[in-house]
Amino acid sequence: MSRKKYILLAAALVMTLLLFQTYVMKPKSETMREEIQLKYATLQKYETYMEGSSITDAEIRTTGEEMKILLGKLLKDPSEFLAAARLQKEISELSQNAGLNIQTIRPLNTVKAKSFFFIPVYFEGSGTIRQIGSFLNDVENHPVLLKIEKMSINVTNMQNPRELRFKMQISGLGKL
Repeated sequence: MSRKKYILLAAALVMTLLLFQTYVMKPKSETMREEIQLKYATLQKYETYMEGSSITDAEIRTTGEEMKILLGKLLKDPSEFLAAARLQKEISELSQNAGLNIQTIRPLNTVKAKSFFFIPVYFEGSGTIRQIGSFLNDVENHPVLLKIEKMSINVTNMQNPRELRFKMQISGLGKL
């Protein structure tokens, strides 16, 4: 008889443990699992943010260095008039070096943008495609920041199609 009591007591103990695990422990472990998953997802988001911020820091440093280089290429003349005259001189020298014939060169109205200003210079002339290409290459490599705003190239003399007529507007950037 006592053996049956022990078996029933052991079965009751096993049933109590199963009921305790099913109704008490399992809901808490599910809640803890969900909290762990949520915190892990947040941690991954912060890790991604930190990786991105280090890339952004490097890009900011690179952009700062590029800005210093560009600021060194600005027109540094004390007035817009002197800056326009200097820009005309630079363009005339570049066109002479390339072998272009300039018929007209004149500055246009200055455009102001915050602490900078753009000085456009309009000029017309003639030359061969090789001379125009050499001129454009010189503009690209010039130490002053120059931007070609408008450009048109036409054949004007059908007897001599190698001689081209061009019209260009090039702007220089200066700091106020």
